[in-house]
Amino acid sequence: MIRPTLSIRKVPAHEIVLFDPPPDAAYTIEALAHFVDVPRRTIMVYCKHRLLSPALTEHGYYFDCQGIRALRRIEALRPICGDDLAGIKIILDLTDALERLHWKVSSLSRTSAPASEKEKQRRTRTISSRKTKAKLSPRRKKK
Repeated sequence: MIRPTLSIRKVPAHEIVLFDPPPDAAYTIEALAHFVDVPRRTIMVYCKHRLLSPALTEHGYYFDCQGIRALRRIEALRPICGDDLAGIKIILDLTDALERLHWKVSSLSRTSAPASEKEKQRRTRTISSRKTKAKLSPRRKKK
């Protein structure tokens, strides 16, 4: 009996590259719907529930890069949370607060790094000065 051989080819992995808009760009609701592949009506529901905060002008709603980012997060949470928009709002608020705290901690650690380096140098000088004093001072022998 002849066994057929299966050949498995490795398919190169393709990364999905999302459109990352410039920070100063503003997009209409139609453009946002196209970028994120979400219906316009769904975006309006998210705005009604204050999940998205568009800028309202005489020409309609406009969204910045943060709006695109928020809409992508909402769409990522929808399979998990379902139609619980209040729960999604809580998760988005907590995520934003966590990112702000992370940014503050990282900025504080960057500014305090030189101070801690100075503290290390001071400790090193103190330890080496103690060693020098110990070498210079005569030790008494115990009887």
